[in-house]
Amino acid sequence: MAESRDGLNDEGGCAVDWSWLTGERIRSVTNSLDGIVVTFESGLVFTVRALLWKGQPFLSFDPHAVPKRPAG
Repeated sequence: MAESRDGLNDEGGCAVDWSWLTGERIRSVTNSLDGIVVTFESGLVFTVRALLWKGQPFLSFDPHAVPKRPAG
């Protein structure tokens, strides 16, 4: 999948670097009607939400880029 200048891949979706998840161990997972929150043993938190944008469904990722590691 190639990434274009606007950050979209060939299919029109977001180009996301998931490499920061390598080696992470899950501490806990919580969910709600529109989202899921994964907390890792390292202290990093990853949230995925199902939302609407311009009337169309999409997934929101936080962080959407490589996060800074918590101090400690």
